[in-house]
Amino acid sequence: MVSAQEGERLLYRRSVQGDSTENEDNPLLDIEASNPGDKRRLGLRSTTLLLMNRIIGAAMFSVPSSIILGVRSVGAALVLWIVGLALSFCGMFIWLELGCLMPRSGGEKVYLARAFPRPHGLSTTLYAFYILLGFVGLGCVVVVENLLLAMNVNTGEIGKRALCLGVLLLTTALQCISPDLTLRIMNAVGLVKIAILLGLVLTGLAAIAGLIPKTKDPWRNFHQPFHGSSTDPYDYLVALLKILASYEGWHNAAYVLDEVKDPVRTLKKSGILGLSMVGILYLMANISCFIVASPEEIGDKGTRLVAVLLGTVFGDQTGRITAAAVALSTFGSLNSSSFALARVVRELAAEGVIPAAGWVANRSSSGTPTPLSFLFLFGSALTAIILLPFGDAYFFLLDVTQYQMAVVCGAVAIALLLMRQRIPSEEYPFRVWIIAPYAFLACQLCLILTPFVSRDGHSDTGLPYWLAPVVAFLSICSGGLYWWWRKNERTLTGERQTYLEVRG
Repeated sequence: MVSAQEGERLLYRRSVQGDSTENEDNPLLDIEASNPGDKRRLGLRSTTLLLMNRIIGAAMFSVPSSIILGVRSVGAALVLWIVGLALSFCGMFIWLELGCLMPRSGGEKVYLARAFPRPHGLSTTLYAFYILLGFVGLGCVVVVENLLLAMNVNTGEIGKRALCLGVLLLTTALQCISPDLTLRIMNAVGLVKIAILLGLVLTGLAAIAGLIPKTKDPWRNFHQPFHGSSTDPYDYLVALLKILASYEGWHNAAYVLDEVKDPVRTLKKSGILGLSMVGILYLMANISCFIVASPEEIGDKGTRLVAVLLGTVFGDQTGRITAAAVALSTFGSLNSSSFALARVVRELAAEGVIPAAGWVANRSSSGTPTPLSFLFLFGSALTAIILLPFGDAYFFLLDVTQYQMAVVCGAVAIALLLMRQRIPSEEYPFRVWIIAPYAFLACQLCLILTPFVSRDGHSDTGLPYWLAPVVAFLSICSGGLYWWWRKNERTLTGERQTYLEVRG
């Protein structure tokens, strides 16, 4: 049997250089075997748009309102957006190093399983429950809110729930019918998203040029940019969580590397290009918002910020058109995330770490995940949509998903440090500066621990401030209980089989 270090080297050479070396005694090679049914359909353009499509989604069109409500000043909000971008780059470079070293689909699942092989299957099961209880698909709420605004239609909560269900069903149908068609749709929608943000930026430039009479002093919010800033660290931590949520998606390509052409080269270029473009657009769009509207107006718009803001400047019809564009772009983000994560669910099922694994691990004739994979992926979001009221519930669940993500991101940063001790530097196609994983890990630890201490006990929703991190930890820890139950079940089954063999 080869050592773990030698197994890492063999796996890397086989995945990148085409080495056909095999060793049945090395489980590292078995776990990460590539899927022969996967077609390498993603080039540089599609991979970059896959990242940008995932990043520019529901969060960008809803988060700026809650940011300004939390920190209460223009300067503090913009500084947090810059800090969030820098931390996102640290995280992106960590995933880039690990993805280039292990160019296999699965993302964090691959990295955590490699770095924490003992107890066997525990890290993978914990990650599986993070995916299954991560409220993937919650962006359909923003799709429906903006779609109703575009149509100028009011409906009750039952109608909204039905429409959210319809959005998730349409997403599932598109991806199960044709992955190539889904990619073309996602690429087109990605361009629409960029156009929306550029439209917001151009609106700010038009106001500066004096082309918008309603905006008499475009720089009025920048005369004293930090006036009235919050003094509670909890407000800044919650705001930073939401900003990191707005940048989330730079790791999307890591989930589908088996379908990426020339994965190492493409991963490097697409990650840097995609996150850089989005970061510039986000910062310029936020500045434009503060040029056109006051912080109070921005904070009052909620999930319909962009649509209402442009409608205020150009009239009701523009607001409705923009709302439709926001709904479309959020739908694209939903498709982009589910396109990648449904394949992760399938890989988790192939390893038998989720319920009904035998059925979920199947794939259609076109190589796509089956509808059951999407049911597992969207299950937690569907439950929330059916049972929870609209309003604060959306922002609360956004907080929950970000606390979950902080736990996983911290574990991946630790995984990178462990992997560097096991694999010599010459085996790495790319290595990030050592400050990046430490800065990223410190950020995740701060995000995890600080929100438990709120000076006045308030939160950005009507729910207790401690509830979101508690729900996040419990959802991930439930995977540990499932792993323990499965382990005991297998032990009892083995003992029963041995007893029957002895008696026979």
